[in-house]
Amino acid sequence: MSPLRVLSRDEWGPLAEAHRSRAEAATRDHVARRRAGVRHRVEDFLFDYYGIRPGRLLRWHPGPGVGLADAPDHASWPLYRTTGTVTSLDLDAFRAKRASGVAFALDVLTQTASRPAWFGCFGLHEWAMVYRLDAAEVRHRSLPLRLGAAGTDAVVEAHEIRCSHYDAFRFFTPAAAPRNLLQPVKERQAAQEQPGCLHA
Repeated sequence: MSPLRVLSRDEWGPLAEAHRSRAEAATRDHVARRRAGVRHRVEDFLFDYYGIRPGRLLRWHPGPGVGLADAPDHASWPLYRTTGTVTSLDLDAFRAKRASGVAFALDVLTQTASRPAWFGCFGLHEWAMVYRLDAAEVRHRSLPLRLGAAGTDAVVEAHEIRCSHYDAFRFFTPAAAPRNLLQPVKERQAAQEQPGCLHA
């Protein structure tokens, strides 16, 4: 294992502060809406769907192989360790906790990049998620269907749908799922993803 590159507080402090400023700017509107009890149907999607807390995004991580001198806050974070006055990511603990997830992600990304891209989906997965649903069944009822229910159904029926992304396909309506040329499953995600998919 290569030795740690140790940064003094004078070196890493500005990096952490610059990161925090960028993250605060990117999350400011979401945080203000949340405090006011107001929702933005589009801009809050990633925070809601993935359960991301803005406060976690404010934390600057130096990455593996970098030690921070005089970093008591980092010392209390999960998966960090302090040796003497230097705090760093505990790679052994990280591997023990995250190895399977990292290996899965690497496999998905490597296999996805190895395939030719197909760009003809045109976001039809979104249409397939509301195909033949009663208005009361639509998850995001506050966003009106641009073409109405009948028009949306007609678009789905008029196009070839070949969604390769499991996390989109799993939200297809029961009527739409058989219309998809592919039937993605989580266990075969690495073998099914393709680089033209907006999710990939």
